[in-house]
Amino acid sequence: MDETGTRDLLRGQATVGASRQTGSTLQIAMSACCAMLLAGCAASGPDAPAETVGAIQQFTASPTSITAGQTTELAWELGNVQSVKLGELTATPESSAIVAPAQTTTYTLSAINAQGEPVEYEVTVNVDEGPSVLANVSIDPEQTGPRIPEGFLGLSHEWGQAQMMMGDPAIGTNPIYRQLLTNLIERSGSPLSLRIGGSSTDRTGEPAPNTVTPMAQLARDLNAAGEDVSFFMGLNMGAGVPGLAALQARTYVQEMPVGSIEALELGNQPDLFVHNDHRDSGYDFEDYMGEFRFFARQIMSNIPGGPPLMGPSMAGFAGSAPFPLVEASDFGTPLELERLLTQEHQTIGIVSQHAYNGGSSACGGDPQPGFLLQPDAVTDNREAAEPFIKVATKMAKPYRLTEMNSITCAGEPGVSDAFEATLWAADALFEYAYAGINGVNVHSNTWNTTHSWDLYGAFLFDVPEAQYQASDTEAQPPADARFPTGYALRKVLPVYYGMLFFAEVASNQAEMLPISLASDVNVKAWATRDPDTNRISLALINKDPAASGPVRVTIPGYAIGEVKRLLAPSFEAQQGITLGGQTFDGSPDGHPVGTEYRELIEAQDGTFTVAVGPASAVLLTLNR
Repeated sequence: MDETGTRDLLRGQATVGASRQTGSTLQIAMSACCAMLLAGCAASGPDAPAETVGAIQQFTASPTSITAGQTTELAWELGNVQSVKLGELTATPESSAIVAPAQTTTYTLSAINAQGEPVEYEVTVNVDEGPSVLANVSIDPEQTGPRIPEGFLGLSHEWGQAQMMMGDPAIGTNPIYRQLLTNLIERSGSPLSLRIGGSSTDRTGEPAPNTVTPMAQLARDLNAAGEDVSFFMGLNMGAGVPGLAALQARTYVQEMPVGSIEALELGNQPDLFVHNDHRDSGYDFEDYMGEFRFFARQIMSNIPGGPPLMGPSMAGFAGSAPFPLVEASDFGTPLELERLLTQEHQTIGIVSQHAYNGGSSACGGDPQPGFLLQPDAVTDNREAAEPFIKVATKMAKPYRLTEMNSITCAGEPGVSDAFEATLWAADALFEYAYAGINGVNVHSNTWNTTHSWDLYGAFLFDVPEAQYQASDTEAQPPADARFPTGYALRKVLPVYYGMLFFAEVASNQAEMLPISLASDVNVKAWATRDPDTNRISLALINKDPAASGPVRVTIPGYAIGEVKRLLAPSFEAQQGITLGGQTFDGSPDGHPVGTEYRELIEAQDGTFTVAVGPASAVLLTLNR
């Protein structure tokens, strides 16, 4: 039989198989004789060689019928093949793929068998498009918007935790930590900043010989690999000893690579100095300004030509309480910030602020699952920041959130470490970027003093005991902490996936485009344009835990798109998160596990239709 005849018979067998179903899984039947034809070989009987087994032994969809927004799993079993390709995806995973077609779609699995002959199987997924659309999005690619600043994305670590995660070079550095940073740098196409500070800053003392070496080595390692990283380093103001802050500044500048320190953060959350017993009752912003002037003069005289200062790094926004156990105050109003920047125009290079949502149960709050899906979990702080952004802009200073995360007091178990934190993080980063904030450092450690494991961070490690001892961290090891001979990746947490998702959409200092969004549910949409390639990236973030369906995207001049999905079993899931089919579950080295793939779609009459499931996100990439 010639090649054409073989392909015709194959298609006939696939059609026959398609009429037979077991439960919701499409079974493709094949006789032993046809199996040999699939291999392109006429041999038969018990002595037939192994390569006569069918190239494609099974190709199924489960379920075969869905409603738009639901997913189905395509799965296949292969025999002896030279290559295989699932035609409707950008890449073909080893044995399965999760897809969510918006219309009834036929998927074609093509293979080259051992004899070099092509074979194909087809599976049709029937889609009920539902009575209504989830959202309508309209983008004018000719419009302009703000560009995402270089170095927008960053992390924040406490003193001690930073050294423990990075690794003292005298003991051994942490290659997994470096890879996790590299993932963010490569996907964003932009430098990454690391802020070393937090509440530990105002309890630090004179630097030890190994205080700076982990950061210095990290800077050298990443910069040598062409991956830029910069640092914000905290100085102790809480102790009230300007000489100590000056000594710290001088040591950090001398021991870090030249130019690697972007700014020195003077003190941490002065609006909580009284609450944290750093100052007596009655301490106000006027007192703070006087102290800042005195500290700044002594520090800058010790680092001539060095990096600028950063401040005021307040915990909350004036007029609101940072968390339930403290009262709202007017410490640091926009007018007071303007007065500080006028006074310290020559010393403050970056205006810094911290931002969280409410408080965890550890400090008087009671956030429940779904808390981070609420619209105000991302809009409240953005709105509160806007008058301060205006002041910083007026004074020609960048405004940065140098410490940000989901919920104050180290997050809430079951909320901050669940998939809802992934969706929240991505959306919050877009909100802040569009508002004109210069950058965000997501607070992240391995251990903390509240929950033992830092459940709202980006990733967790098991570390060598010598690294723990050398780090001088305040946080004690959790009861189930392990101390291996080398570093081990314990878990990549949900927030990290949200950072990766944002990094891809924001890549290459993309320009954020104005869009029109119409929806009756909690769906957000953010669009960017790559300034070099004109590639459009559209982030669709559905924070509604129940609603799903098709999203219509209208954008003139674009006809072909790729869909990359950010998925989890539910918004409460703490594992099983995937981005483009890849996960960090089970990753030993900080590289994602699995083959990345995207679904290919085409516009119809100038409109793309993308199916979006409940509590999920989609990245739609469009190239001309």
